[in-house]
Amino acid sequence: MITIQRLALAATGLGLATIPFLLSAQAAPTQKIAGHTLIAADELKWAPAPGLEGVMQAPAFGDPTKEAHRVFYKFPVGMKAPLHTHTSGDRGVILSGTLGLAVEGAPMKKLGPGSFFQMAGGTKHVTTVEGDAPCVFYVEREGPFDIVMAEEAGAKKDAGGAKKK
Repeated sequence: MITIQRLALAATGLGLATIPFLLSAQAAPTQKIAGHTLIAADELKWAPAPGLEGVMQAPAFGDPTKEAHRVFYKFPVGMKAPLHTHTSGDRGVILSGTLGLAVEGAPMKKLGPGSFFQMAGGTKHVTTVEGDAPCVFYVEREGPFDIVMAEEAGAKKDAGGAKKK
């Protein structure tokens, strides 16, 4: 009898342990990959990123000005973007150099090659390039690229009827 109870308890524990995985699977993007794309590093088509002085981008999928997309960025040494947000969430991987991110008022975190980041749309953050090398990283973004400076976001909120303190 005790063996049956132990098996039942183990099965219940295993079932409960799978709940987070099932929930995360529901939140995963539903867009299926069709066909194939192979781009060697020397085939990336680098161009200036609109509105970002000194920043280069190489889109791999989608149009960054219109839709969800995948893109490589190259940020120059010494770059610093003050407190801002993006409308769409993104996630990325650092390929070379060191990216600094200070998210929601937390201390700056330095992310070197192989590091991962993810932020929901509307997350306030400061972005820097740390060290003496440019930072190259890959990003998957849920929608078109934009930058909303923190002051602009506050002004839009105030214009929408929010009370000023």
